[in-house]
Amino acid sequence: MLIPVLVAPAYLAMLVLQSGVSADWSSATWVVASALVLGSSVLGVITVSIGVRAQREQRRLQQQLDSEQAEFNAQVAELNSAANDLRSHIRSQQALEESLRAVTGSLSLDDVLRQILDSTIHMLGGERVDGAALTLQQNGRSEHHLLTLDQTLPDCWVDALAQQMALEQRPILVSDAASDAQWQTLQGCGAVSALCVPLLGDDGQTRGVLSVVSRQAQAFSLAEARHLNAFGFQAYVAIRNAELHSQLRSQWAMLEAVLRDLGDGLAVYDESGAVVLMNPVARRVLVSSDPNTLAVHNHIGELVRDVQQGNGRMLWSELPGSDEGQFFQAIASRARVNDTDASHVAVVLHDITSQKANEKARGEFISMVSHELRNPLHTLGGFLKVVLQGRAGALTSLQHDFLQTAEDQVEKLNGRINELLEFNRLDNGRLRLERGMSDLPLLASATSSALVLQAEQAGLTLINDVPHDLPDLEMDSKRIGQVLTNLIENAIKATPPSGQILLTARVMDAHVRVSVIDTGIGIAETDIRKIFDPFYGRSAQSMYGVHLGLGLSICQQIVEGHGGRIWVESEEGRGSTFTFTLPLAVQEHALEV
Repeated sequence: MLIPVLVAPAYLAMLVLQSGVSADWSSATWVVASALVLGSSVLGVITVSIGVRAQREQRRLQQQLDSEQAEFNAQVAELNSAANDLRSHIRSQQALEESLRAVTGSLSLDDVLRQILDSTIHMLGGERVDGAALTLQQNGRSEHHLLTLDQTLPDCWVDALAQQMALEQRPILVSDAASDAQWQTLQGCGAVSALCVPLLGDDGQTRGVLSVVSRQAQAFSLAEARHLNAFGFQAYVAIRNAELHSQLRSQWAMLEAVLRDLGDGLAVYDESGAVVLMNPVARRVLVSSDPNTLAVHNHIGELVRDVQQGNGRMLWSELPGSDEGQFFQAIASRARVNDTDASHVAVVLHDITSQKANEKARGEFISMVSHELRNPLHTLGGFLKVVLQGRAGALTSLQHDFLQTAEDQVEKLNGRINELLEFNRLDNGRLRLERGMSDLPLLASATSSALVLQAEQAGLTLINDVPHDLPDLEMDSKRIGQVLTNLIENAIKATPPSGQILLTARVMDAHVRVSVIDTGIGIAETDIRKIFDPFYGRSAQSMYGVHLGLGLSICQQIVEGHGGRIWVESEEGRGSTFTFTLPLAVQEHALEV
C-alpha cells in the first residue's frame, strides 16, 4: 500500500543522484518534481487514512467475529449439555425399559419381587443405592421384601418410609435427612437420602411402596423420582399378574387334585363331540377293552348332542353295563366356557353298580315277601268269605259286621301287596305295554261309572266330560284305565264332602290331554315337585289317607311309557288338577317300561 507513496521520492532521489540539484533544472522539471512530491504526499495521506480505516474495520470485524465465536461456543456448549441430558435421559429410559422387560419376563411372584428390587438398583445406580425395599399390603398388614447392599445398614428405614407413604400417598424425595427434622428417624437408621414411590392398584389406592435409600446426601433427583414412579406403575402390574398366575396355578392344582381323586368320572366334550378333558375314572370307562365300550360311547354321544341341541340343560341316562357287571349313570349338562360359548358339555359318570345290586336285591326281597304274604291272605280271605256266607254256622249281626270289616281290611292289604308288586315290576323294567287301537271316551266312561258309587258314598259329584268324538289312540287300555282309576280315587280321598270331581279330555297339537280336576284340599308347593317320587306319599296321609305312595309313581311310568307326560297343578285349599298326555301318533313297536 506504501509503494505508490514512495515512487515520487525514489524518482527524485534517482534524478538527484544522476544530475544533482541544479539551477539548470527547467521549470518543467521543477513542476514535475513538485507534482510528484505533492502527489506522493496526498497519496500517502490517502493511503494512511485508508489504512487506519481498514484497521478500524478489521478490529470491528474481529470483535464481531470474536462475539459470534463466543456466542457459537455458548450454543455449542448448550447443545452439548442438551445432548448430554438427552443421552442421560435415553440411558435412563433404556434402563427403565430394560427393568420393565426384566420385571414382566417372569410370572413367578418371588422372581418378580426380586427382579423389581434388582432393576430398581440397576436403574438408579448401585454406587448410590445402599438399600432397596418393596412393601406390599397383604390382608391388612405390611409385608417387606428387602435387598441391602450395605449390610451394616439397619432396616428400620423401611417402616419409616412406608408409614410416611401411607400418609402422603405420593412420591417422596429426601435429599438430606440431617437437614430435615421430619426425617430424624430416617437419619437414625443410617440413611441420608431416600426416594420412595407408591404402588397404585386399579382403584387408585396405594397397595404398596417401592423405596431406596443411600448414605450419600443429594443421591437422587426429581427426574429419577419420575422414572421410579413410572417404573412403580408397571411393577405393580407385574406383581398383580404374578399373583393372579400364582392363584391360577394353585386353583388349577386343586382342580387337578379334585378331578384325579373324584369318585365319579368326568369328561368334557367340545362342539364337535371330541373329548377335551377326562379324569382317570372316565378314562377307565371310556378307554377300555370291554365289548360294550362302543355302545357306551354312542350312548354318551347321543346324550351330548341332545344337550347341545337345547333338548334340556341337564339330561341323564343309564349306560349299558360292562361284562364285569359295572353300571354307570351319565349326567350331561352344559359347560359354559365364557359368556357367549355354551357349546361344551360336561358328562359325569356316576357308578351305580351297588345301587343296581341293591335294587335287584330289594326287588327280589319285595317279590318274595309279597308272595309270602299273598298266600296266607288268600287263605284268610277265603275262610272269611266262607264264614260270612254262613257256611260255618249262623252269625249275629255284630259278628257279621266284625267279619265284614276284617274282610275289607284283607282286601285292602291285598291291594297294597299288588300295588307293591306292580311297582317292583315297573321299577325293574319287567312290564310290557300291550298297546292297540283303543277308544279313550269309552274307557273314561267305564272308569267313571265304576267309581260313581264310591264318589257318592263320599258325598261327592263325579262328572265325566270326555267328548265322544276323540280319535282312537294306540295305547294299553288296561294300563291307562289304571291311571284314570288311580287319579280319580286320589281325588275322592282328597276332596271334602259336597265337592266335585271332573274328568275331561281334549286334543292339543299332537297329543290328547286328559285331566282330573277336584275341589279338594290341594297340595303344598313344596310337595308338588316330589309328589311323583316313589313312597313320597307316605308323608301326605292327610291328603290321601294311609298308603304306600306308589300310585302316582306307577302312573308316571305308565304314561311316560306311552310317550306322554304327567304333571299336577294345585293350590292349597282350592283343589288340584292332574293332567297327562297321550300322543296321537306313537311308535309301532311295543315299548318296554
